[in-house]
Amino acid sequence: MIVWSGWGFLVAVFYVVGFLIGMPVGSLVSADPNTATAVSFVCAGLVAGLGSFLLARQIETGEGRAFIDEATQQRIVVRKHAGSLFFVPTRYWAYAAPVLGIALAVLMMTSPPSGSVAAEPAAIQAPPVAGAPVVVEAAVQTS
Repeated sequence: MIVWSGWGFLVAVFYVVGFLIGMPVGSLVSADPNTATAVSFVCAGLVAGLGSFLLARQIETGEGRAFIDEATQQRIVVRKHAGSLFFVPTRYWAYAAPVLGIALAVLMMTSPPSGSVAAEPAAIQAPPVAGAPVVVEAAVQTS
């Protein structure tokens, strides 16, 4: 379940777009699928952070509406709010998204590949059995 208010859902859209941009970049960087996916997560975090920053700056700049509290005669300025995603304001996702992308990349790089079994050596030679003849090949050099 995704919880957002205002324009906060765009943070998730920025993350998906960044991941889609990062997939070809990751395949160019490395042939290893884990490394390529890790690069995609980093790109997604950076794009989501930049997009969130620009979105919040665009929406939250400008003049606010000023109100005066009649009881205290205090001036209160109200400005537009860019919204939130998972109860985190959009302006803070500019910092949280790159950290999340890097954390996911590190997690991807440190986890074993999915569906793989422990690596076994290609050729395992059995130890010689007691009493079995041992064949030794020696190179003879003639002069």
